Amino acid sequence: MSFYDDLGEKYDNMIRWKARLVRETPFLQRLFSEHRIKRVLDLACGTGHHALMFRKWGCEVVGYDASKALLDVARENAQEDDNGIQFVEGLFSELGDKVEGPFDAVLSLGNSIPHLAGVEELRELFADVHSILRPGGVFVFQNRNYDRLLKTRERFLLPTTHRSHGSEQLYFRFNDFEGDKVRFNIVHFRQVNEGWVHDVYSTELSPFLHYQLNMELKAANFAPNDFYGDFSGTPFDAETSPDIVGLARRSQS
Repeated sequence: MSFYDDLGEKYDNMIRWKARLVRETPFLQRLFSEHRIKRVLDLACGTGHHALMFRKWGCEVVGYDASKALLDVARENAQEDDNGIQFVEGLFSELGDKVEGPFDAVLSLGNSIPHLAGVEELRELFADVHSILRPGGVFVFQNRNYDRLLKTRERFLLPTTHRSHGSEQLYFRFNDFEGDKVRFNIVHFRQVNEGWVHDVYSTELSPFLHYQLNMELKAANFAPNDFYGDFSGTPFDAETSPDIVGLARRSQS
């Protein structure tokens, strides 16, 4: 995926990983304990920070991503702990061919699913995830709440800063709303001598709504399905929630 291949190691500089994992960990730890999760697929694992956390919890972990550049960073991050995570490069559409189940849990965190081209690809992905879960296994995903964003037309995310090799860097992220698609943009400013230069990265997203996600989960035979507004466990509210966190279950039969 050229968008993330172009970002490469800059991706980790843009995300406040420590604060993010602190925020998400209690929800995920409860989930892993309640469902006795031991084998995990981190779907669209990026630079591997969630996969590393799951491995530290004692799980067998497979990290799967379409970006070779991000997987290279993930492998470097994993080597620091020498923890044996298996990283696999592949598209969402290749999941069933490249990854062998069964898994106790599949997680796709960080607004990865909207990179699918549309509802047909969403349907295929949910079916593939269902097929590689064990009976009783769980599927967790986190998207931006596009029910709210498409109404408010909220464009800008909070900027993040990073200092590297004595140079100040700024990451400025924003959305453009283009018909039934959203274009997600990142502008990377970096200080060079006494001036600034910048690079622009852009990709098209499919802004899946709550009803579409729920409908396609049911079509893939996931039930029951719960939706939260963030990792605090607050119920999803289409008008106010920042995100949509889906928790879907494969039946025991």
